[in-house]
Amino acid sequence: MSGDRLKFYGFCFVFMGIVLFCVFMGGYTSFWRSENRIEEAKSFLTDACQARLDLLPELNKMIKENKVPLHGLNIDQTAKKAQAILQYVVLQKAPLEDDLAKKFKISQAKLTFQLKDLFTQLEDPSHKSFSKKMAPLRQRFNAAQDNLFITKKSYNDQISYFNERAIAFPTSLFAKLFGFNKIKYIEISKDLFLPAGKTFAPQTS
Repeated sequence: MSGDRLKFYGFCFVFMGIVLFCVFMGGYTSFWRSENRIEEAKSFLTDACQARLDLLPELNKMIKENKVPLHGLNIDQTAKKAQAILQYVVLQKAPLEDDLAKKFKISQAKLTFQLKDLFTQLEDPSHKSFSKKMAPLRQRFNAAQDNLFITKKSYNDQISYFNERAIAFPTSLFAKLFGFNKIKYIEISKDLFLPAGKTFAPQTS
């Protein structure tokens, strides 16, 4: 009888060990998968940023060829700075450092502001013929801006999911156990990368 009990206890011990192993591994892999989803969302976002930057040479070429006078713009320099910072963001695999995240937001916000200013100037009646000529390119800018809004939302959603699970019980126990609670992801401001309809909306007097 004692031998049967030992077998039973041994079976229970092994069974509980397997269950605990599965629970702990499940807790670890869920955070690991969440990190991968954040990295994937960041990749989509940086690709969207690059897609908008890639439209600028064509825009500048059209403006120069048609000798369109624009005032108070330095979009080339702004774009170069945004491009340089974007490359650092792409290369950093871990959560963005606070300083780099701030520089990324500022550079993209400045680029958006200058694009809005440029499009506003082109809405002047004196540029009517040129505005018609660049209408297809303007649509591509609108599409790029809308894609930025979509990818930003996806990125923020993934970060919010990770951060909430890192502090909510019982998943916070696994976060503390495996060190995920020390990882801080920063969401992108809701005012950055708005849809084209809001970003490039004509100014009203």
